[in-house]
Amino acid sequence: MQSIKVRTDQNRKELQQHGTVQFPLKINHDHLNDYFERYVCCHWHEELEIAVIIRGKACYQVKDHTFNLNPGDGLVINSRIPHTIMAAGEEEPVILTIIFSPSLLYGTPASSIYQNLLSPYMNTPELAGMLIPESDVTVVKEIDALYQEASFGAELRIKGMLCNLFYELLSRRRYMFSPAKATSEESLSRLKILLDTIHENYAEQLPLSELASKISVSKEGCCRFFKSMTGKTISQYLEEYRVSQGILLLQEDKYSIMQVSYLVGFGNPGRFSAAFARRMNCTPSQYRKKINAGTV
Repeated sequence: MQSIKVRTDQNRKELQQHGTVQFPLKINHDHLNDYFERYVCCHWHEELEIAVIIRGKACYQVKDHTFNLNPGDGLVINSRIPHTIMAAGEEEPVILTIIFSPSLLYGTPASSIYQNLLSPYMNTPELAGMLIPESDVTVVKEIDALYQEASFGAELRIKGMLCNLFYELLSRRRYMFSPAKATSEESLSRLKILLDTIHENYAEQLPLSELASKISVSKEGCCRFFKSMTGKTISQYLEEYRVSQGILLLQEDKYSIMQVSYLVGFGNPGRFSAAFARRMNCTPSQYRKKINAGTV
């Protein structure tokens, strides 16, 4: 059996997509013996990660802190934090891992949940890794059971449980949040203008100069502002939004995949297919087949 290796770019950012645009969450049961030298190389991702040790022992190096975890221990790894995982002991470690986009918790970047809770948390270096209590480990296992069962409304129940879990974790550590200036009403208003403009004009060519003019800043200033407020570049956000709209159109029989690609603003079907596959782990045609088969 070939050993698993985490694929990363030159900056150690993981290349694997976790979850889909529709539900940006993935749960794995990782067997460290399947990895090269029982070791997960240093990597990072935009998503949050929850790990619970099911069997064996594992050592997590999270930025500059080491966590030696035993069966039943749980750990949360913050967004964009480099981390390494290695086996600790002879017994094979089996790890329940939940990786999900922070947006699952906060919705839109303009929300008070993002501005007052998630953004301060994700920008606090001291909270790169958080051990979680036994009661929360039980919740993580319940989330896993729901995910595997995939019953009606499982996504909504999982989201609710994650929101409660992070409320408990963050409320106990809010005193550690990095001091930051409260986001001004003016900044929130400018962000709303940009988001509204993108949502209303996503199907058209959207020059950066036009977006920048909406909030009276330079193109460079517009890019910096959007990234600071959302954690994403304008092009990343626009592409994700176009794919999400494409998903809705693919559920209708009246449009071909080529038509959908143009209707949501992609210059050609190839670009639409590539962007769709990055976020949905399948091509538009494969997704439509799943719809027809009733497996979506």
